[in-house]
Amino acid sequence: MNRFQYIVLFAIVALLTACKQDNWLDWKAENAAFLEQNIQNDSIQVTPSGLQYRVIRQGIPHAAPRPDELKTVVVTYTGKFINGYVFDSGENVPMTMASLIEGFREGLKKMDVSARYILYVPYDLAYGENGTGNEGTAAYIPPYSTLIFDVTLNQCF
Repeated sequence: MNRFQYIVLFAIVALLTACKQDNWLDWKAENAAFLEQNIQNDSIQVTPSGLQYRVIRQGIPHAAPRPDELKTVVVTYTGKFINGYVFDSGENVPMTMASLIEGFREGLKKMDVSARYILYVPYDLAYGENGTGNEGTAAYIPPYSTLIFDVTLNQCF
């Protein structure tokens, strides 16, 4: 390759990279706007960390210990993005609290067994500015994604 071809190749790569970053900045802004609008709903509660949640059904107090970092929980959940795309779901799925993203853990810690909450997890309590997984796969979470979980706590031990 001659010098001119290197310059053209570099310019194309720089342009494509800039376009991709701009797309993520747009997605970041969309997610921030969603959370800002969501907080206006009277049924939404907000924690100091920025986790938003809505109680659909209170659980049974003292039926079991509430989740903490050392517990295992069994949950039924659906996870989706702000655009409604469902990226994951499961029924009666056992999970160790320590293995969960920060926002999901924080929400579960508020729940008693049989409670059902909707958790609105900002990107900084989820997979951050890098996201996770490989683009184009079912397990892909884009950068700056707010994650919405409809979760029922079935068991805690």
